[in-house]
Amino acid sequence: MTKSFMERNEVLRILIVEDVPVDAELMVLQLKNDGLNFDWQRVQNEQDFLKALDTRPDLILTDWCLPKFSGLKVLELLHNRDNDIPVVVVSGSIGEEIAIDALQKGAFDYVLKDRPARLGAAIRHALEEKELRDERKRYLEKLRLADQVFESTGEGIIVTDIDANIVAVNPAFEQITGYTKIEVLGKNPRILKSNHQDRSFFFELWNTLLGTGHWRGEVWNRRKNGEVYPEWLTISAVKNSEGTTTHFVGVFNDISSVKEAQAQLDFLAHHDALTRLPNRTLFRDRLGHALIHAQRENKNLAVLFLDLDRFKTINDTLGHPVGDDLLKEAAERMQQAIRADDTLARLGGDEFVLLLEDDSTAHHAVIVAHKLLQIFNRPMFIDDHTLTVTASIGIALFPQDGKDVDTLLKHADLAMYQAKQQGRNTYQFFSSGLTTGAFERLIMENALRGAVARNELLLYYQPQINLLDRTLAGVEALVRWQHAELGLVSPGQFIPLAEDMGIIGEIGEWVLNEAVRQMAEWQADGFDVPLASVNLSVQQIDREDLAGQISAALERVNIPAKHLELEVTESMIMRQPEQAMRILDNLRQQGISLSIDDFGTGYSSLAYLKNLPLDRLKIDQSFVQDIGRDEHGEAIVRVIISLARNLGLEAVAEGVESEEQAQFLEREGCNIAQGYLFARPMPADELTRQSDRYRCSDGKAN
Repeated sequence: MTKSFMERNEVLRILIVEDVPVDAELMVLQLKNDGLNFDWQRVQNEQDFLKALDTRPDLILTDWCLPKFSGLKVLELLHNRDNDIPVVVVSGSIGEEIAIDALQKGAFDYVLKDRPARLGAAIRHALEEKELRDERKRYLEKLRLADQVFESTGEGIIVTDIDANIVAVNPAFEQITGYTKIEVLGKNPRILKSNHQDRSFFFELWNTLLGTGHWRGEVWNRRKNGEVYPEWLTISAVKNSEGTTTHFVGVFNDISSVKEAQAQLDFLAHHDALTRLPNRTLFRDRLGHALIHAQRENKNLAVLFLDLDRFKTINDTLGHPVGDDLLKEAAERMQQAIRADDTLARLGGDEFVLLLEDDSTAHHAVIVAHKLLQIFNRPMFIDDHTLTVTASIGIALFPQDGKDVDTLLKHADLAMYQAKQQGRNTYQFFSSGLTTGAFERLIMENALRGAVARNELLLYYQPQINLLDRTLAGVEALVRWQHAELGLVSPGQFIPLAEDMGIIGEIGEWVLNEAVRQMAEWQADGFDVPLASVNLSVQQIDREDLAGQISAALERVNIPAKHLELEVTESMIMRQPEQAMRILDNLRQQGISLSIDDFGTGYSSLAYLKNLPLDRLKIDQSFVQDIGRDEHGEAIVRVIISLARNLGLEAVAEGVESEEQAQFLEREGCNIAQGYLFARPMPADELTRQSDRYRCSDGKAN
C-alpha cells in the first residue's frame, strides 16, 4: 500500500494568507508543536497570492477577512484555476453561516484562532482527504484508459467469468469473429471452436492456465461465417484482492496474413520466383534425401543437368521480359513431360536440373532426355515472337558417377558442357575424362582474372584496304593474351570465358586505351593510320558514361575523334535498343565513327537499323567465304552492300582470302576489305615495319 504524505515525512509546503504577522507566527508555532515538518510563507494580497501559487504549495491556511483580500477570494481563484489545494480557514471571527458558506465554496475545514489546538489535526485530515481524492482520480483515469484501450485496440478481447461464460467482448472481437456482442454474451467460447485441435490440446491449455495463471499460443478458431483462421491468443487469470480467480481475459490477433506471409517467404526460400520450380536449396535437400534412400535400398538414381542453347542471344536481343517468358514456358513444358515424383528445379539463368528417382537407370535417363529434347521442337510463341530453342543435357548416375550431392551435380554439369561441344541439342553421359577439361578451364579462369593487371594482353592490328587503289584505309584492333605458361591464347578461347566471368568490360576498356595510345605513337613516328577500329563489349555499351570515358581516352593522347571507329554487334544493340541508340548518338556527336560488326548473323531489325547513327556495315566473313562457291551466299552479300548504299553507309568486307572475292566485292560496290589476302593480324611494331607497303587512301606516302 502507498504511504501517506505524513508517513513519508516529506517537507510540507504551507502558504499562509494572513495580514497579521503575529497570527501567522502563532500558527507556525502551533504546527511545530504538533510535530509537522514544513516550510511556509505568508502573503496578504491577491497579487502575492497568485505569485505564491507558482511554488505549488501543499496546503493553504487563510484568514477569512483581510483588508485587501479575503478567504472567499482565495477559494474563487483556486476554483477558476482548477487547483485542488486543500484550504483550511483560520479566522478569529467567523459565524456559522460564513463557515458553512466557506465549506460549500471549497474549504476543507475551519479553525478558530482562539482554538489553535485543532489546527494540526485539521491539516492532517485535509492532507489525507487530498491523497484519497488523488488516488480516486488516478483509479478513475486508469479505468477510463482501460476502457478506451478495450474499445479501440485492434486486438480482440474476450472476458469470461470463472465458469467460462462470456461477460464482455470488444469491437475488435466482433470484427475478427463476425459475432456481435449480443450474440456471444453469456455463451461459452466453445462457439468459436474449429476442431483443428484435439481434446488433449485444450486439456493442456487449461492445466497451464489454472496452474500458472497464464497461457499463450496459437489457436485455430472459426468465424461466424464458418471460415477457419489462426489466431495468437494470450489468456490471463484475473484475481481479486484475496487471490481468488474471478475472471479470465483472452487477448488475440488474427494472424492469417502473418501465416500467408510466412508461407510465401518459405516458398520463395525454396523455390524460384520466376518459374515457381524448386530452387537450388530445395533441390540439394531432395537430392540428399534421395541419396540416403538409394543407398539404403541399394537403388539407382539419375541427375540430368539441362541448359538452354543460345538463350543469352535471345535475352540480349529481345530483352529480359521475353527471356523470362521463354523460361516460364520451358519450365511448364518440362513439368508436363516428367513424372509427379521427379524433381525439376531451376538453378539460375537458363540452367535446370532434374532428379529421377525410383531406381532410374541409364536407359530410363535416356528416355527422359529424349522426351525433354523433343518438347523444344515445337516453337514458342512469346509476345509477337516465334522462337525455337534447343537444350543440351548432361547426365550423371548414382552410384557410378558420384555418391554425394556436390559430385553428382558437378559431373552432370560437366556432361552438359560436353553436350554443347558436341553441337548442342543433344545429351551426354558423364565420363571421367571430362574432369580434365574442367580443370583446364579453372586454370584459365584464374590466370585470366589478373591478365590486365599483369600486362599480359596485347593488340594485333589487321589492315583494312581500299579495294579501288589498294591503299590503307585503317586497321582493326584485335586483342590477344600472352600468358607465361599457357602461351599465346586465341580470342576464341578467352573472350567467351571473360564474358562468362564478367570481366569483358575491363578488357574492353584496356583495348580502347591501348588502341588510341598506339595511334598517337604511329602519328608521332610519321606513320599515318587513318582509322583504328575497336570492338565494344556488352558491358561497355551498357555504361551510361561510355562517351565520357572514350572522350577522356582520346584527350589523353591528343587523337582527334575522327580517327576512332567503334564496332558493335546487332545483338548488343537489340538487347536494349533505346539505351543503345542514346549512347551511340552521344558517341557520334563527338565525331567517332560507328559500325555494325558481323552484319547479318544476328537478329536484325531494319526499323532500328535505319535510325541508328552508323557509318559502316561490316559483312561477316561467313558470307564472304561463299563468294565464288555459292550463288545464294553471293546474293546475300549483294543485298547487304545494296542495303548499306541505300542507307548511306559504307560496306566493309571481313575475311577476304582470294583475289576473286576482292574483285567481286569491288564490282558490287564494296570498297573496303580486310582479310588474309592483304595481311594477317600483326603486332604494332610489325605493322610499322611494313608501312612502306601501304599508302594512305588520301594519297600520302608513309
